[in-house]
Amino acid sequence: MTNQQTTIGATSSQEIPSVHNARLTGSEIAQLWTTFMQYTMLTCVFRHFEATVQDPPIKDIITQSLSRFEKRVSFVADTFQKENIPIPMGFTSQDVNLSAPPLFSEIYVTHYVRNMIRLAMTLSSLNLNMSTRPDIRDFYASVLESIIRLNTEVTDLLLAKGVLPRPPYVSISQEVEHIHKPGFLTGFFGEKRPLLTIEIAHLYYNALTNEVGKALLLAFRQVSPNKEVRDYFAKGIHLSDSIVDKLVQIAKEENVNFSFIRDEDITDSTEAPFSDKLMMFHIHLMNGIGAGMYGVSGAVSARHDIMKMYAQFMLEVGQYAEAGAKIMMSNDWLEEPPQVLDRDKLAEYMH
Repeated sequence: MTNQQTTIGATSSQEIPSVHNARLTGSEIAQLWTTFMQYTMLTCVFRHFEATVQDPPIKDIITQSLSRFEKRVSFVADTFQKENIPIPMGFTSQDVNLSAPPLFSEIYVTHYVRNMIRLAMTLSSLNLNMSTRPDIRDFYASVLESIIRLNTEVTDLLLAKGVLPRPPYVSISQEVEHIHKPGFLTGFFGEKRPLLTIEIAHLYYNALTNEVGKALLLAFRQVSPNKEVRDYFAKGIHLSDSIVDKLVQIAKEENVNFSFIRDEDITDSTEAPFSDKLMMFHIHLMNGIGAGMYGVSGAVSARHDIMKMYAQFMLEVGQYAEAGAKIMMSNDWLEEPPQVLDRDKLAEYMH
């Protein structure tokens, strides 16, 4: 085991001491494994974008991102090698067809990049909070800083093109009041109080994320050669529509309207740029992050009917994710994450 020192973003050896013979914690192994899978997948997706996008500002963002992805993947691989931890297979050039024609419009590509930035920002913040070893903390701090800069660049680009979906504008009360009645929390029966701005914010961003995901599912269903996979994506489209309808309906009851992107951002290509393994994993990853966001949204929503709705979404997305995992397992597409030793099994083996 080699001594681990801070290597990314450290200011001096005096300010941050060396950590001698520090092993990776279980959470750090899990985080790095997921990071490897996430960025090898995104590398394949962005290579397709780089091969098909013509708009210079968008193409430049994609090319810069690919360079960052390569460094993140290399960091994980090097760390695992030093720690004698098996390096996952992840996704390779076999999972992307660079000769395939464009599957998405260039505007959708930019929306997709911004959506993945939001998801990566959430994951990186969580990974940073769960890390203890200095080099791992510095790694995720560096990733998060890079993602924040990229978010500014992509958001400004969408603003300049006039195609940035914005959260709704709302009129709010001019009085500062305190809550005195339990009715503030109700929502199942009787009169419902007006939505809080934070509730509207989460309704909107969950709906927007589902719209971006729905377009991805529509495109994946269009190009997959596997009927079972196509049927699975079709169920995901139906689920996304159902979730968006419920979110939009609650907002409409308050005369709040949402604006999203369009389904026309998908081309008419039927040639798959990605393997079924990659497309299934992509949706699997988004299912997990989406379910987690519903939990956060439920926690910040005070009305009982909204809290129940998010709990129902978590259940439905969880069931959908389980069905997808079974398809992936049956096709040998699901790589097993690191797990602790089964000591009972080892004991039986020895006897």
